[in-house]
Parts: sequence; C-alpha cells; structure tokens
Amino acid sequence: MITAIVKASIKSGMHERLRETAGILQHEFSVNEPGCEQYESFIDGDVFITIERWTDQACLDQHLETEHVKKYVPELRKCVEKGEFSVQFIESEKIRFITI
Repeated sequence: MITAIVKASIKSGMHERLRETAGILQHEFSVNEPGCEQYESFIDGDVFITIERWTDQACLDQHLETEHVKKYVPELRKCVEKGEFSVQFIESEKIRFITI
C-alpha cells in the first residue's frame, strides 16, 4: 500500500475555487478508480491537505495518467502558493518527501 499526504498553502481568495475543484476529484473520479482505498481532501485554515491510499504503485501511476488528473491538477495549482504541493509518500518501510 502507498499513502500520499499532499499539502499546500492556499492563495488568498482561492479557498472556494480550490474546494470545488478538489471536490470534483474526490467525489466524481478518484474514489471510483481501481486501487483507490482512500481519497479525501481538507482545508484547514490556509492549508490544503489531501490524503490518498493506493493499493500499489501501479494503481497510483494509473491514477496520475488519467484525463481528470491532467485536467484538474493544473486548476488546483492555480489556487496554491507557487503552484506547488508538498507530498509525503509512505510505502511500507520507506518514506519519501518531494515537492511537485
């Protein structure tokens, strides 16, 4: 199993747009994808957080190549500082930190 914890600082005035776009990914697409065990987005003050759990790397890779990810992630990037997400991957014994 792979867990991804995605965080970003929200630009001023972009909370509602971010909430709407993240909601589309969460409720209309990701939770119905093969291997998606959890996909939840939250806004805590000015911080955007998404917690994703995928059965394996192949399922996560497939998710990242979907048309909805290619369409909506750029929209999410417009709502966060520097257009960047800090992502922590937890995979069994391995933990990775990256900025995308």
